[in-house]
Amino acid sequence: MERVTQQAPLPIDPLFNSYSQLAIGLVPDAEALCLFDATFKCRGHDVSLPPAPIVKWLRGLGWDTDAEHTAASIAERDGRWLTAVPLEESDGTLLGVFCISRKRSGGTAQPGRYAADLAHRLKPLLDCMQRDLAAARPVQDRVRVLTERTAELEWLFNITTRHKAGGDDRQLLGELLSAAAERLDCVFAVLSIPEKRLALECAREALALKSLRTAWRQTEQHLLAWAQRQHKPLIINSAGRSNTKVSACKILSVPIVRDSGRVLGVLAFFNPSSAADFAPRHEFLARHLGRQTVSIIDSQFDLMTGLHSRTGLEQMHASLPGEHSSAECSIAYVDVDHMHMVNELHGFELGNELIVRIAELLAPPLLPAGSIVARLSGDRFAILFPDTDPRRAAAIAAEVQLAAKRLVIGPQQHPIDVSITCGVAALVDMPQGFARAMAAAELACKTAKSRGRGRVELYACEDSSMMRRHEDAVAVGKLRAALRTDQLMLYAQRIFPLRDPSSAGGYELLLRLRDEDGSIVAPGPLIAAAQRYQLLPSIDSWVVRRAMDMLGGYREMLKTRGLTISINMSGQSLGDHDCIERLKQGLKQANLPSGCVIIEITEQAAVTDFPRAHAMITQLQALGCRFALDDFGTGSNSLSYLKNLQISRLKIDGSFVRDILTNKNSLATVKAVVELAKALGIDTVAEYVESEAIAQAVRRLGIDYAQGYAYGEPEPLDKLLERLDREESQRQRILFLET
Repeated sequence: MERVTQQAPLPIDPLFNSYSQLAIGLVPDAEALCLFDATFKCRGHDVSLPPAPIVKWLRGLGWDTDAEHTAASIAERDGRWLTAVPLEESDGTLLGVFCISRKRSGGTAQPGRYAADLAHRLKPLLDCMQRDLAAARPVQDRVRVLTERTAELEWLFNITTRHKAGGDDRQLLGELLSAAAERLDCVFAVLSIPEKRLALECAREALALKSLRTAWRQTEQHLLAWAQRQHKPLIINSAGRSNTKVSACKILSVPIVRDSGRVLGVLAFFNPSSAADFAPRHEFLARHLGRQTVSIIDSQFDLMTGLHSRTGLEQMHASLPGEHSSAECSIAYVDVDHMHMVNELHGFELGNELIVRIAELLAPPLLPAGSIVARLSGDRFAILFPDTDPRRAAAIAAEVQLAAKRLVIGPQQHPIDVSITCGVAALVDMPQGFARAMAAAELACKTAKSRGRGRVELYACEDSSMMRRHEDAVAVGKLRAALRTDQLMLYAQRIFPLRDPSSAGGYELLLRLRDEDGSIVAPGPLIAAAQRYQLLPSIDSWVVRRAMDMLGGYREMLKTRGLTISINMSGQSLGDHDCIERLKQGLKQANLPSGCVIIEITEQAAVTDFPRAHAMITQLQALGCRFALDDFGTGSNSLSYLKNLQISRLKIDGSFVRDILTNKNSLATVKAVVELAKALGIDTVAEYVESEAIAQAVRRLGIDYAQGYAYGEPEPLDKLLERLDREESQRQRILFLET
C-alpha cells in the first residue's frame, strides 16, 4: 500500500487510547495502530498510519457493502504488513475495523493465513473492543435492524410452514422461490443446482423479463464460480454499467451451501437498473432462504445420484393423484450384491461409480414412465411403480437385473461381476400403506438374498421364511424399544442346595419384559430373534449393568450369607470385546465378594469358540468370577473340553431332568453327567425340578443343587434383595441379643 504524506493525528478517542496499549502488550512488535467505526470514520490512529489509504483499501475489499468480512492483510512497500480485522455483531453487522502495522519477516505466511493468525492472537482484545463498540451503537439503529430481521424471519417461518406439506420437491422449491421474489420485490429470480439438474425460474414482470433472463445467462457461470470460491453472498447494484457484455441490472446472489461446506448452486435475484438497490435486509433474508433451500434439497434428494431420498419418495407417493394412489401400485426394493467386496477389492471410488451406474439404469426406457426411484442408503434403492401390479413390477425388475449384469465396470483385466437382488410387494391404499409395502419388499429382498442372490422375489405372506423374517423384524423392534424405554426387568430364581440344606445356595438372574398391557412375560421368542439379528451382546450388557448397579449396594449382605448370583452370557457376547470389557468394568465397580458371581455360558457356545471362551474365563476368574456350563448334555463333543475350561459347575439340561422318573435314557444320561462331574470336582445343578418326586430323585443321584418351581418361582430381583437384607438384619439382631 502506498504511503502518503503524514497528517496531523485526529483527536485521540478514549476507546482507541485505552486499547492501543493492550494491543502493544499482545503484539510487542506492532509499529502502528488504527481504529475505524462502521462507517469507516477514524476513531484514532498513530501518526505513521494515515487512515485515508486504509479506507480506500477496505472499500476495495467490499467491506462497505455489508458482505462477509474476513481478516485481511496486505504487503506495504516499506517492508510491513498492514492487517485489518473486522469487529462484528453476532449477526454479522460491521461495528468497526481494527488495523495494525507490523514489520514483515522473511518466513511470513500467505496474507490470508497471516491475518487469521494475528486475529486469533488479538482475540481477547478484539472481544472487549467489540462489546464496547456494540454498546456505543445508537439504540435506535439496533432496534430498527432487529425489528426488520425479526419480521423477515417471521415471514420465512410462516411461508415455509405453509408450503412444507406441499407436493414434490420441485413444486415446494418453486413456491418458495415465487414467494421470495415477491417479498424482495424482485422482477426475476432463479434457483440453479447444476448437479441435481435443477433450474427453477420465477418472473413477476413481462416487460423487463427478457433482459434480466439474458443477464442471468451472461452471469450464471460467474455467479456459480464466485459461490464456489467465496462461499458468501454477492450484491452488484451496478451490473452492466461499465461492461457492455452484461445487460444493465442489479443482482443479489447467495450460495446454496450444505453443512459440510460444499456449494451446490446459487439462489439469484435480478432487478432492472432503475429499481431500488439491494440492501443488507435483502441479503439477510436471501441467506436464510438459501439455508431453507438446502434443507429441502437434503431431505428430498440423494447427493451422489440425484435420486430422491426415502423422504422424497414418500412425499412423491403422497402427492400422487387420487386415481393413482387408489389403483394397484407396487414397490421394488433393490440391493446391489457384494458391494462391500467391491469397496474392499477396488476402492470406494469404484464402488461409488457402480452406485451411480446402477442409478442411471433405474430410469426409462427400462422403467415405465411415471416410475419414481429413490436411493434409500448405501447400496439400496427403491422403485415405486404407479398403476402396476406386483407380477408386472417383478418382470420389470428382472429386466433391470439383466441390464445390470451387462454393465462393464472396473479394471479391464478384472471387471466387476455386477448383480442386484430385488424384492417386490404390492402397495395397498390403507393406513401406513407405504411403510408396510416398503417393509414387505425389503423382506422379500432379504429372502431372495438368502436363496442365492441375483434374483427377484415377490412378497408372499404364506411363505414361511418370509413370515419368520417378518416376525423377527417385529420382535427385534420390540426388544430395541424395550432397551430404550427401560421395559426390561431382572428377576431371580432360587438355586437350592440339596446335599447341605443349611448352606446358602444362590440365585440365577432371569430376564423379563413388561408387555404393552402391563403384564410381565418371559421374552423367549424375542431372544431367539435377537440371536439371529446379533442383538444379544446389547441385551447381555444391559443385564450386567443393571445387575451390578442393584447388587453393589448389598455386597456386605451377599458376603455374610455366602450367596451366589448366576448371570447368563450368550455365545455372541463371548466374541464381543466391548461387551466383555463392560462386564469387567461392572464387576470392578460393584466390588462383590470373590466367588459371588457365577457366569453361565452354554455348552454349545463354549465348544464352538473354545479359545475365546478359555481366554474370557481366565480374565474374569482373575476378578473373582466362577463359571458354569449351562444346558449341559445337549451339545456334542464337549467332554474333552471340560478339564481345560476351568468350569466349577455343570447345569444339567432340563430336558433330561423333567422326565427322569419315566425315561430310562434320561436317567442314564443324568447319572453319567453326575459321575463325570464328581470325578472332575465340579458341582452339579439340576434344572426344571418341578415336583418333590423329581427333587428326591436328583438328590438320590448325588446332584448338589436343584432349580425349579419345586423350590421357588422367579421373583423381582429388587424385592428379593430387600427381603434378604431384612432377614439378614433380623438374624444379626437376634445373634446380638443372644450374646
